Amino acid sequence: MKKDHVDIPTPSSRFYKIECDDCNEQQVVYSHATTRVFCNQCGSPIATSSGSKARLAGRVQGAVDPVAEVPAGADPASK
Repeated sequence: MKKDHVDIPTPSSRFYKIECDDCNEQQVVYSHATTRVFCNQCGSPIATSSGSKARLAGRVQGAVDPVAEVPAGADPASK
């Protein structure tokens, strides 16, 4: 191939597992969320939109790989 030296681009957005400061509930939030995200347990805001990347209010526990969450052999579109 002629373009073997060209790297495959990786996305700059991720899914993060956020822990709420008030109730310690964990929730998965998109890094570029366009709406306010509230905690499912206590209702306090976890992430707010800032135009590009969301401002995360809770403690970030780590990035989540959505492909790794699907069991092997399962079709995620069949749900």
